[in-house]
Amino acid sequence: MKFIKTIIITSILGIGSWVQAQNYHIDKKLKSEETLKKELEFTRNSSENILVVDNVYGSIKVEGYNGSKILVEVKKKVYADTKEDLEKGKQEIGIKTEKLEDAIYVYLDSPYSYFDKETGMFEHREFSYNSRRSYKHRKKRNYKHRLDFSIKVPKNTSIDLQAINKGDVIVENVHGKLLIAHNINGPIDLINVSGKTDVNALNKDINITYTENPKEESWFRSLNGDINIKFKEGLDAIISYKTLNGKFYTNFPIEKTTPKIIKLSERKKRGTKYKIDTNSHFKIGKGNVHLHFDQLNGDAIVKK
Repeated sequence: MKFIKTIIITSILGIGSWVQAQNYHIDKKLKSEETLKKELEFTRNSSENILVVDNVYGSIKVEGYNGSKILVEVKKKVYADTKEDLEKGKQEIGIKTEKLEDAIYVYLDSPYSYFDKETGMFEHREFSYNSRRSYKHRKKRNYKHRLDFSIKVPKNTSIDLQAINKGDVIVENVHGKLLIAHNINGPIDLINVSGKTDVNALNKDINITYTENPKEESWFRSLNGDINIKFKEGLDAIISYKTLNGKFYTNFPIEKTTPKIIKLSERKKRGTKYKIDTNSHFKIGKGNVHLHFDQLNGDAIVKK
């Protein structure tokens, strides 16, 4: 299976890009609501199957169940000041799906979004900081929209979820090989999950409850929120913790470990150059799995 990575803005975490996303307010007079439904299915029953969902305005909720199909339900809302703009929004905004090898993609369909089938990457041009053309497109769109995804997947499906603004990312009872969840202006809640994990909530909290502890290296990142994780008994992990203003709390017995020393270069005259990892390192149990915590202002709470 190809490695899948979603790119949502021209410069990841670029200030100009995500500040624009925060300034989204629904103040239009007219509103349209409808429910979109799709039924999808993987080509084969495989542990490599992955569902990729990309959303701009709205929530993503994914729930694992015992069936074999992917059941997609999307509540679509369009807001405008005039009937003409409302009708334009209704026509331009929708959802699209693609199937590439073991991956199924579900994403916003609009004139302002682009999906590259060759790379599996998304671009949302209305958040492009450097593109004058994209900025003009954004000014011409005289309506606003919101899509709230509610999706059921086979329990053993891997997921890659990306949301930008005005929505939560919620995952429940999913036990695939890989759990990726990124949200810029909303929280992330993973409930009764398992698998290799990569989560990033820029401005809100991350809450995770595992039914089985991760067996592979995992990453937990938040700029301005707390990270709350409940692991099962018997956690064996090396914790790397990086923060500016936050603190690390746990009720697991921990053992402080020495910093990593990384070899950078080697020269004949000057010798070998090394870098000392300044992150805090803790060992829980046997330390079999490396778990990375990266925060700026929030706390990390790891408990059993």
